[in-house]
Amino acid sequence: MPHGVLFRGGKEKLIRELLMKDDSIEAIISLPPGLFYGTGIPACVLVVNKRKPDALRNKVLFINADREFAEGKNQNKLRPEDIEKIDHVFTHKLTIDKYSRLVEVTEIVSQHDYNLNIRRYVDNTPAPEPEDVQGHLLGGVPQAEVRALDGAFAKFGMRWPSLFQDLSGRDGYLAFREEIGTKASIKAAIEADPALVAALTRHHEVLEAWWNVARDDFAKLREGKKMPEVRKELLGTLKSSLVPLGVLDEFQSAGVFVNWWQQIRYDLKTIVSTGWHHTLIPDDMLVAAFFQSEASAIEALEAKIGECQSELTEAVEAAQEMVAYEPEEDEKVTATVVKKALKAMIDDLEEAKGESARKEWAALVAHDKTLAKLEKAIKEGKSSLSVLTEELELKVLLKRTGPDDLKAESQALLNQLEARLAKLVVFDKEGKKELAALERDQAALRVRLSKVDTLFASIGGQLTDAQAKTLILQKLHERAAQDLERTLNASKRALVAAVESLWDKYAVSRQTLESNRAKTLEALDGFLKGLGYLQ
Repeated sequence: MPHGVLFRGGKEKLIRELLMKDDSIEAIISLPPGLFYGTGIPACVLVVNKRKPDALRNKVLFINADREFAEGKNQNKLRPEDIEKIDHVFTHKLTIDKYSRLVEVTEIVSQHDYNLNIRRYVDNTPAPEPEDVQGHLLGGVPQAEVRALDGAFAKFGMRWPSLFQDLSGRDGYLAFREEIGTKASIKAAIEADPALVAALTRHHEVLEAWWNVARDDFAKLREGKKMPEVRKELLGTLKSSLVPLGVLDEFQSAGVFVNWWQQIRYDLKTIVSTGWHHTLIPDDMLVAAFFQSEASAIEALEAKIGECQSELTEAVEAAQEMVAYEPEEDEKVTATVVKKALKAMIDDLEEAKGESARKEWAALVAHDKTLAKLEKAIKEGKSSLSVLTEELELKVLLKRTGPDDLKAESQALLNQLEARLAKLVVFDKEGKKELAALERDQAALRVRLSKVDTLFASIGGQLTDAQAKTLILQKLHERAAQDLERTLNASKRALVAAVESLWDKYAVSRQTLESNRAKTLEALDGFLKGLGYLQ
């Protein structure tokens, strides 16, 4: 419902009174703005239950979740962790500061006259930003504001003296340490802190230990274990593993899991229905597991081609200067264009007898050969790259499906081509082109058929169920690690932002600003005197 039903008078107030007297409202949940298509206004969920449990008699749970969402360009959305938090708080009827509260009906009636405006009961407005006038005027970071971040530092095992030092002659005020000379260096100093690095490492070690047990639950999916049961067990064990480390709270830890589960749930359904199928394995994982040497050769060749292309670009620019070539408007200067201009100048100077002209001719010829050499290297490199890439793709396909399907498909295509060739009658130029194209395709298919068995033997046979299971579990584990890293980075960014806020407020005092202003004006006066504008 729109929020207006919670506080408007008239018939809507009468409806609220009737619902409250019947004790039918179990919970009211405030949602973020912009969730629904076509409107930006926030909405609320009214949970109406005629059979409320005895523990909730004459009570209403208020959940204010309107600040936790992902912003979108046209529409906002609730993230999996946001939904999980709402569900968990509602299910367990939890009271969380600035998020949820269980309110007695007597308070709603006597103090607020049936007004159910959520902010009256759960106000999640951020606390005002403190401002220290003395710090702004004279400089120095108030120690009280730094100590307010003790909890944020302690989560990572850090202490504020790693970033701040006492300010001489000013009790109650601190200064940034000398090595932190700019705002940008705050982030680098925090990320390099040994305590923070150790805390992040502990989280990944705990995740690794959790995964060593959790992966057995996935293996049991094929044995009849239900997905909801697996989800519940894994969520509980992951939260109990991460929360004691102190960086992530219960809901952030749950967010790691639910985001991960959201990504892998279709993979799990495939495992349940068809087993450890090769389609769940990305090509890059197969390549890394079985064809790393081939991939490395392709990368090296791509790097070599890239170097040659860079050299060719430089050589084209140099040639353009040598021949003083002026391109037309919007004309792109390419190797072909420059080589044509080079050849014209070489031809002009070829019969020249003067020593200077002969030297210039020789330099032009040498540069022309350099361009030709680079173009040849790039062409040959691309040709080799095409062969290597095609061969690697064929190996990956063979590793997935074996040779039989590929050979049958290739033979069927070859038979179709040969049938077309048998019926083709060439009368004109277009017919010759079609004939040449069909013959090229026929030759390529014959080469592929001849290579299939040899390549299949060289890759050690088709992917086994055990190998597929190992790689799929590895993919699931890597995604869990990525979600944990993302959540830890968000907590780390929050600490960095808090310290950077102190820099923005107090790093430059009014006195410093006035001093810099005076120096700038003095320098400006010096320039004006030098120009004769001031006596």
